[in-house]
Amino acid sequence: MYVALLLSVLSASPSTLHTDRVLKVLPAPKDDDARRRALVRAATLLDRRKVELEIGGARIAGRDLRAIAKKKDEPLVRALREHTKRAVDLDDFVYFLDDVIGRGYRDRIVVLTADRARKAGVLVHPRDVFRDDPRIYGDPRRHVALDAPPEQVGLEPAEDGALLGPRWAARFKQPETEDARLDALDAANDSFGRRVRSLREQLLRQGALVYVEATVRPRPRGYLMYGAHLIRKSKTRRQLRRRVRRIERLNAAWGLDVPIRWRHPEGWRATREAARQMADTYGVDYATEAGAKRSDHYDGGAVDIWAVGLPRTLELVAPDGARARFDLSGADETRDLNLTPALIDWVEEHFRFRKIRTDYPHWGDADLKS
Repeated sequence: MYVALLLSVLSASPSTLHTDRVLKVLPAPKDDDARRRALVRAATLLDRRKVELEIGGARIAGRDLRAIAKKKDEPLVRALREHTKRAVDLDDFVYFLDDVIGRGYRDRIVVLTADRARKAGVLVHPRDVFRDDPRIYGDPRRHVALDAPPEQVGLEPAEDGALLGPRWAARFKQPETEDARLDALDAANDSFGRRVRSLREQLLRQGALVYVEATVRPRPRGYLMYGAHLIRKSKTRRQLRRRVRRIERLNAAWGLDVPIRWRHPEGWRATREAARQMADTYGVDYATEAGAKRSDHYDGGAVDIWAVGLPRTLELVAPDGARARFDLSGADETRDLNLTPALIDWVEEHFRFRKIRTDYPHWGDADLKS
């Protein structure tokens, strides 16, 4: 009965959390003892209200917070990241918990997708690592959606002339399963496909969670992903109108003729919300016009892959015969393939990949640029 209730609430209308950095319920995370007290207090309140969290796919209940808090023989941030297998920003996570509890949710699963969590600062963002521009949770101008994006599998494809929205993710499909995506990559670029499979299999054998999000992508899909991403970031009616006009011109200029209506009849805010839902369904976190026009995904030259929960000691053997051992046991290690600079540098050199540092999951085939 409890599961059915959670699912019914989860499928209800989207909810939005307005963030701040003012603690209303939990103690300030000034040191690990205080952070542990905050986690235990949060666990009690979440259990009492029958609330669970899902952050970047990791389910976190009160019992998880208690188990993490009990690990007093090691740094708390490492205990948190090992338990969740996610690069959680500990202090920002405490502020997020405080906001969730302060909102008074009951009998539900609070869903913070990985891209939303990185933008909000709850998960480490590439800018934290590569640009020294950390995302700090609690900007009062920011709000975070906590609804679960529609699953692409099972969506009815959008018809010609349909409004923007999640159903467009089912119109120009990529392969639906991970195996099918890898097979498509092999067919388009077998050398790159073998190198991707080698890295993936080695990471899996050592206990990491690995997922191939995308390989070969139709050009119209890339256009739609970019359009949804651009429009959802609009701050004003005027800005949204300009962006819609731009996206409509690109549709013709690139010879795509995708039969989508980018303007919602209920106004600019409805358009922005539909774009948000559409972008969330795609799972797009980062997109550029140049990438949408000539992405390496279109000819099998790129893969979107994430690998989290890396072991404390990671060993890799590259296709060129090089071997390396990476010590990831430090308290501040993200244990995330896409957020570990030394690991990225080595994989680029010896697997012949190219990493776009600020595009979290994206890796390209360096051999195509040689």
